[in-house]
Amino acid sequence: SAWRADRHRPPARRAPAAWRLQGMAPRSSAALLLLALAPLLLLAPRAAALDNGAPNSKRPPLGWSSWVALGEGWPGPDAKHPSFDFCDEASVRASVDAFHDVGLWQAGYRHFHLDDCWADLERNATGFLQVERDHFPNGMKPVVDYAHSKGLTFGLYTCAGTYTCVGKRPGSKDHWDQDAAVFAEWGVDVVKMDWCNTEGMVPEETYPKMAAALNRTGRRIHFNMCEWGRDDPWKWGPATAQSWRATGDHEGTWASTKSIIEQRTAIPAEHGGGPYAWNDMDMLESGNYKQAAHANGKEGNMTGVEYKTEFSMWAILASPMVVTTPLLNCSTGTCTPSITELQREILLNTEVIAINQDVTPAGRLLGPAGGMKEHGVKVFGRQLSGGMAAVALYNPEDAAAPGAVDFELLGWPSGATAAVRDLWAHKDLGVFRGRFPEEGRTLPVPAHATVVLRLTPSADEGAELLV
Repeated sequence: SAWRADRHRPPARRAPAAWRLQGMAPRSSAALLLLALAPLLLLAPRAAALDNGAPNSKRPPLGWSSWVALGEGWPGPDAKHPSFDFCDEASVRASVDAFHDVGLWQAGYRHFHLDDCWADLERNATGFLQVERDHFPNGMKPVVDYAHSKGLTFGLYTCAGTYTCVGKRPGSKDHWDQDAAVFAEWGVDVVKMDWCNTEGMVPEETYPKMAAALNRTGRRIHFNMCEWGRDDPWKWGPATAQSWRATGDHEGTWASTKSIIEQRTAIPAEHGGGPYAWNDMDMLESGNYKQAAHANGKEGNMTGVEYKTEFSMWAILASPMVVTTPLLNCSTGTCTPSITELQREILLNTEVIAINQDVTPAGRLLGPAGGMKEHGVKVFGRQLSGGMAAVALYNPEDAAAPGAVDFELLGWPSGATAAVRDLWAHKDLGVFRGRFPEEGRTLPVPAHATVVLRLTPSADEGAELLV
């Protein structure tokens, strides 16, 4: 492997004052021309963001979470079905290996997160967090080191209140520096902080306390805030964290997925997110059915079309894409690395992943004029690096509807031409002038489906139009 252990060592320390706020990068003359042509379209202003050197944070985190994905007795011979919010050393190590075996690593995934499953119900005698001792008899650091040895960015969960949300484990309230020191000592790369049991606390006042504590350790740690978007974290989060939950909890049902997309789309474009500052739509449930545990008591029941829409919209809106699903099939009592064919089709679609993993401002709703309340297919767009654009034709309706995109919505002049590629069909559709499909035609978009397109302007004009 080309991976080196030193990639996950903290970089040479620099004073916290040297940590910088990243704003809009200097732009070329071509970019300035596009700004003049279309200041209100794809190029929404980018909020300043905190780059503290945390690994795999410039782009939306792409990875896996334990939430509904691990079970007792793994890897066998008496392995049980996954349990909601369970983890232990054996299941984690087996899943680190399976992360590679099922193809996530090769597709670009790097984050590996443990949710509310790992901590003991009590702090130790000196007040520090400790692992659930019968589940992690060797402590957490050997587990983190093992994940690092496989090239993964390792994350742990905590909560801002007195107790965590599900396991009723100790929260970080009034233990900010103690808990940050533990995370740093173990070599943790990501800390997610939830918002349960926080009576009388204010998110905008509380989260900076943990952020400052993490930064004081000298380790570069990605901070993910999770107050469910209640206090508009997109407005104040960029100075505090590298990502934040912008929505409520997501479940593997169509009603939940549709609601999350609507909540995220309601965020003003100027707060849509960019490098080191990502609006998190919560974990992906892609392809989860009976093989996974049931998050919040809800079994995943979406169709393949709906799961593709989930993945597509998380991608174009530049959300972190952290899937929670078992990476091993333990149905016989002995676990083998496995994801379903549907999951392979979705999770390993590197063309859609590339839409998500750009460093341009997040995608946004471009049409229709009536927004999400207007009946019919919705057109989302995102400027991409290298002069391209991504378009998602999203149909939230319960029946098929016609879809099309006028290139002027992308800030291109009337009559611009572009090559169009369908990223789910993996098919080049041809070169089109002014719109796709051509004038007088539409593309049927099935109910609950999303068509994802990559548009590449013709060489003679694209260089003059896009960044």
